[in-house]
Amino acid sequence: MAQLDDLKIRKLRRGEIAGEFATAFSALALIWFIVGFSVYSVKHIAALGTAVWSSAPPLLVIGVAAAAFCNLKYGGALDREVKDYVTAALVENARALHPEKKSLSFYITPMQSSVELSVNDFKEKIVFDFSALGKLTGMRKLSVVDAVERSLSHAFIRLAERGEEFTSVSYTEVNPAGKRRKAVPVITGGVPDKKALKEYYKNR
Repeated sequence: MAQLDDLKIRKLRRGEIAGEFATAFSALALIWFIVGFSVYSVKHIAALGTAVWSSAPPLLVIGVAAAAFCNLKYGGALDREVKDYVTAALVENARALHPEKKSLSFYITPMQSSVELSVNDFKEKIVFDFSALGKLTGMRKLSVVDAVERSLSHAFIRLAERGEEFTSVSYTEVNPAGKRRKAVPVITGGVPDKKALKEYYKNR
């Protein structure tokens, strides 16, 4: 059964958190430079000016470099783990996507530590378990929902390329209370949506 590797995710999360600390460190270095230089400009305290110029720029460079490194090494790897897991889960649950139907409306609902996917009026759901990432909040929730949407869109465009015929395919984000956002088209009138097709060719 497809699932995220808890140990690997924890390691990547630690690296990602280190990057967040590095970003915060960079922000503090910038604040130190702005405040220190402003006080120096008004008070003309030579020692303060020297301290600001000698410490703030190197600290800012170190913080920015560390944040960029962590984001590249850990953030990117974490996104790939999520993408691979979502793709594997969709393949594993292909029948629950009901590709035999010509018109498909998918509903994507983010929960506290998972994302649920259902289609049309079928009661069955595919549940993507993201508990290894902790509680889904803010940007993390956006990123996992985006991974589900992209993988779903790419799967049906790929099927269309292979000769499968669909009248329409779309997905809609639904909050836990049941409120739906505007449907996003993947295939309309038997033809892949231009934006979805462009995204597919760009990322396949």
